[in-house]
Amino acid sequence: MTIFADFYRLDHYEEARGLLETLEEHDGSLVAKIGKVKIIIPQTFEQSLRPLVGRWISILRTDLPQKSYLFRDLASETPGRAKN
Repeated sequence: MTIFADFYRLDHYEEARGLLETLEEHDGSLVAKIGKVKIIIPQTFEQSLRPLVGRWISILRTDLPQKSYLFRDLASETPGRAKN
């Protein structure tokens, strides 16, 4: 994980999991607040992530050129996690 002030950038095959609280634009990038951690990702993923705000998710960074980040909605997979 690379630290940029208050933000983190995931390394290849590093994953962030938790409640996606907010999505904000910051200097041409997208900041996803997952729990207490702010993950910085390319702005091009906003359309994919916007519907998941308020849900338990997983973000995985890969080294695949066409799939650099993978997103998964964990609400249906995690017992006790409420769906919004």
